[in-house]
Amino acid sequence: MPSYVIPDKCDGCKALDKTACQHICPNDLMVLDKETMKAFNQDPQMCWECYSCVKICPTQAIEVRGYADFVPLGASATAMRSTEDILWTIQFRSKEIKPKRF
Repeated sequence: MPSYVIPDKCDGCKALDKTACQHICPNDLMVLDKETMKAFNQDPQMCWECYSCVKICPTQAIEVRGYADFVPLGASATAMRSTEDILWTIQFRSKEIKPKRF
C-alpha cells in the first residue's frame, strides 16, 4: 500500500520551503498543501513503496501498510529513527502495537 500522511501528526516540517518527504521521494509524489500546511501523497497509485518518506519524517506522520514478509497483512508500520538505527512501530489489525528492530 502506498504511503499515507496522518494529518494530525504532520506539521509540514514547520513551513520550510520543502518538506523532508518532498525532498526524499524518488518519484516526486509528496507535496505540501499551502492552505493546511500538511504534506500528502499526490498520486498514491504511483508510489513505489520505498519507505523513504516514512523513514525521514521527523514527526512520524507517515505510515504504510507493510508487506507480508515485513509485517502481517493488514498491519501498518511507522518508523521512529535515531542517529544510529530505525525502530519500527507495528500496529496490528487488533490495534495492538509492538516495536520492532530490523
